[in-house]
Amino acid sequence: MRNILLFSILFVQCIGFTHCRSMDAAVQYPEARKEGLGVSKVAVLMFDIDDANWGDEFTDAVSLHIAKSLPVRVIEREQLSKVVNEQSFSKTGIIDTQTAVRLGKVLGVDALVFGRGSALRKYDAKNKQIPNLVDTVSLKIVHIESGHVIVNARKKPGADWTITNILKFSMSFGFIWNREDILIDSCQYDHVAENLVDRIVSELKK
Repeated sequence: MRNILLFSILFVQCIGFTHCRSMDAAVQYPEARKEGLGVSKVAVLMFDIDDANWGDEFTDAVSLHIAKSLPVRVIEREQLSKVVNEQSFSKTGIIDTQTAVRLGKVLGVDALVFGRGSALRKYDAKNKQIPNLVDTVSLKIVHIESGHVIVNARKKPGADWTITNILKFSMSFGFIWNREDILIDSCQYDHVAENLVDRIVSELKK
């Protein structure tokens, strides 16, 4: 009886949190037929994260997960930085689509990844700021040949209620893992980078 009750509680929790994912993605294919993005080599421009000094580290995390999860080659940051400096392009995610196309052509890539966001300010019990937390972030992938934005991904404010986080919260009945813990855990920039890319991969598999 106890096991049935526990299962029922978990089931209700899962239903309640299913629609509370803070991350989403949309894909618009370059051609009408869904035969892939037509992308084999990409460059990831440094993300501009307001109120944070770790934008470059978040960018590295995004680059890593794109290289791991998508069938593309990511060019080295040194190569990107050299071209950006030589051509006087913006070094951050503050960039429009036309500029992205021009930069992509100079780099010789099929697509350019860029974005911007804001840091989340949270403090521990000693009133010390908890580092590396993302409040919001948007990611775009521009197809250089067509000039179209083919991928939009975004993290909105709030906790990301993945199945793992739902189970953490539910199995501990909110005592060991409470909502604030889930918020902080799911806003760590490594978690955000990995799950943003995972959402893109999920959309591509549809």
